[in-house]
Amino acid sequence: MAAPYQGGFLDMHMVEKAFVALLNHKAWVIGSILACLSIGLVVTFLMTPLYTSTSRIEISPQAPVETDVKGAREKTISNEIAFFNTQYSLLESRSLAARTVRAGNLLNDKEFLAHYDLTGGEEGTPNSAQRTRMAERAEKILLDAVSIEPVRQSSLVDVSFATPSPALSAKLTNLWVQQFVAANLDRRFAATSDARRFLEQRISSLRRNLEDSERELITYAANNDIITLESRGDPASGRSVGDRTLIAADVEKISTALSNARDARIAAESQLSSSVSSADSSSNASVSALRQRRAELTAELARLTTTFGEEYPEVLAKRQQLAALSQSVVTETQRSRALNQESYASALKRERELQSELDRLTGKYRDQQRRSIEYAILQREVDTNRQLYDGLLQRYKEIGAAGVGTNNIAVVDMAAPSQVPSSPKLILNIVLALIAGFGIAAAIVFMFEQLDQSIRDPSEVSDRFGLPLLGSIPQVDSEEFETLLLDKKSMVYEAYFTAQTNLTFLTSHGAPRSFMLTSTRPAEGKSSSALSLASVFSQTEKRVILIDADIRSPSLNELLDIKNGAGLSNYLTGFDNVGELIAKSPEFGFDYMLAGPMPPNAAELFSSSRLGELIELLLRDYDHVILDAPPVLGLADASLLARPVEGVIFTIDASSSSSRAIKSALNRLRQTDAHIFGALVTKVGRRNEIYGYGYGYGYGYGYGYGADKNRNSDD
Repeated sequence: MAAPYQGGFLDMHMVEKAFVALLNHKAWVIGSILACLSIGLVVTFLMTPLYTSTSRIEISPQAPVETDVKGAREKTISNEIAFFNTQYSLLESRSLAARTVRAGNLLNDKEFLAHYDLTGGEEGTPNSAQRTRMAERAEKILLDAVSIEPVRQSSLVDVSFATPSPALSAKLTNLWVQQFVAANLDRRFAATSDARRFLEQRISSLRRNLEDSERELITYAANNDIITLESRGDPASGRSVGDRTLIAADVEKISTALSNARDARIAAESQLSSSVSSADSSSNASVSALRQRRAELTAELARLTTTFGEEYPEVLAKRQQLAALSQSVVTETQRSRALNQESYASALKRERELQSELDRLTGKYRDQQRRSIEYAILQREVDTNRQLYDGLLQRYKEIGAAGVGTNNIAVVDMAAPSQVPSSPKLILNIVLALIAGFGIAAAIVFMFEQLDQSIRDPSEVSDRFGLPLLGSIPQVDSEEFETLLLDKKSMVYEAYFTAQTNLTFLTSHGAPRSFMLTSTRPAEGKSSSALSLASVFSQTEKRVILIDADIRSPSLNELLDIKNGAGLSNYLTGFDNVGELIAKSPEFGFDYMLAGPMPPNAAELFSSSRLGELIELLLRDYDHVILDAPPVLGLADASLLARPVEGVIFTIDASSSSSRAIKSALNRLRQTDAHIFGALVTKVGRRNEIYGYGYGYGYGYGYGYGADKNRNSDD
């Protein structure tokens, strides 16, 4: 019962995602549908009305009067399909169009000329060349106007013409089917009785020639020991293009065996050469194991000798073991060489025997090839006689089956003028325009959705970037942020409390004691997330200090609405009184250290050991030390700051559309051996909720702490 429910849930989820995608791009959707609908209406009203007349004919595989010998023609489904496809092609052939033009005298038909211009802009009385071109244009007009529709599960075929005139459509349709019937009769009368008598005489003569040539071929093969195992023929020409004899098969087998034997000899020779040329190279696993043991024993003997001296009993025992091992290595190496020599000799003997046999068979094969020239001549004569005999015999059977003076095509219904136009069809064109509009709209929406690389579902960070999801922070308004963070019932507090809970499972001692928050670019919510995590930790009775480590572009002082005074940069440049650099936030409950004045050499300050000493010093008095680090791309600060802390929390803006930049930032951190705990997805809004992830608390605020004030307030 679980599987159907899961499938239904996934289907509903996909429908919701598609609906949201359409809503996000509704302007394009509506525009595409209206554009296609307008085009459809314009095309419909501009089209010339056409009237269609239809005539129905019956095409039977057998003639109504049975004149052929019973069983002379094998009736199968494939034969009938081929027969009907041939008739359909004949109904649309240019030769039938030419017969219709001549039979209906369409080049002089006033009604036909009134609707179709055959002159091509030429003036005056047409000459023979111009009439030829006019006839070709008329044939093309007929082929474009005719429509052949077989009636399913029957031998009936509907022939239709669509022209601007009802009477002309009926006239052309009836002319077309009448000429088709007449052309079929003409083809049947082509097979005459004189042709049958001539074929009988030729078949009798060719039968005798074929028997004589086959008898001569077999006699020659028997006299010259030519034993054919396989004969290949060309299906198109019916001729034999190659024979595989017994000697040729033996040559192939011996050649294959010789190639394998040569490979085996080369391998054995290579093994023998390697074992002889290098006394230190091991040829098998046992020698390698003995040498490994000897090396270990030598190292151990050196250690004991250094410690206890040469006369120590254990040293003497180890030296005896070493001598025994050396002797074993020599013995095993000699045995391996002997085996390699035997393998090489055996492989060489096998190769020479096969080479000798191949030389013998090759000479015999060459001799047979010289004799096979006459055999090939005789074979070609047999093939020629058989081809001629089969062709004439088949033609004789076809003539006997065709019959004379009969027709298997009948007209069932004659065409009549239509009272209403068959095209254009307004409803159909509107439906097609709507379908095209929806198709184009779907393609546009699909293209936009594929180009959109933003984080639609926070859980995607695991698949895209290989990071655990530590938390998802909802999108709220900057004016409401502080109130919501301090309210334990708000969704903001719940989101950061969930992230803080997930942090407690990262290490064996619970939440990491020192960590930093960074992001790919500015304004992704890392600074506000660092402040929020510090506040949540402090509300769980933990002593927390938040350090603004973004000394190039500090933001903690703006979030706390205070002036940026002395801070981290002062300590890194040599100021040792840490207590004067720390202050407490009565509103959020944690201690903090501001960034301090911006130095000219921030990267050099972070490269020193002062930052690590500061974190070790603070961990004596605080449970957690949190660093608000700069973004990764464009600066080396984040990579340097990641060294003295336990790990990194990477913040990702849910609306970010650059997955490549995020991956590049993560790679830079990983290249410095930074431990990345996971990702914190910020600015999760209503769009992300509909894609399958959201809070549903009814908030719909805009995220960005003072984004309207300055660039760094949301960083």
